Amino acid sequence: RRAEKAQRDAFRDKLREFAKLGTVIPSTHWRSVEDKIASDPCYEPVLAQGRDIPMEIFNDFVDDWNEQYRRDRSTLLRLWESSKKEIKLDESTGVDFSKKLLDYSANSPDTYADVRRMSSNEPLSSIMLFFNELKANGGVNRANSRSNLLRDEDSSEDEGEIKEDGEEAG
Repeated sequence: RRAEKAQRDAFRDKLREFAKLGTVIPSTHWRSVEDKIASDPCYEPVLAQGRDIPMEIFNDFVDDWNEQYRRDRSTLLRLWESSKKEIKLDESTGVDFSKKLLDYSANSPDTYADVRRMSSNEPLSSIMLFFNELKANGGVNRANSRSNLLRDEDSSEDEGEIKEDGEEAG
């Protein structure tokens, strides 16, 4: 039992490494990284515990990370919207961006504490994910659109309008 737990912990540590490299983000699906993860030595001992165990650990990992990011993202969006005039999205790194957010939030103890917590979760930092999302969107807040970093398996967004027989497209 202890050996199996140690093997699962080693597998989770490897997932964190993949996250740090950007190979795994909250929207990553098992099928897209299975081969890469399966080539790592920590995979086989976990696979021996059960055929679905590596996938279950992976899904729990990205689901937990995704949920944390969803919660943090609303705080980050508010902070970004209020700080856009003072914080520019230039060629700074995510670390620089994190420091800028900390400096900007220094006058609000609660926000400062949240930003500090978010920046300390390396490599699963919500600030780094948000920074990468902003860079990908050209610094534009797309709060009303779904982020490509989030999993939307439960989304009920309308994919398009359904036309009934006899209706004309307008």
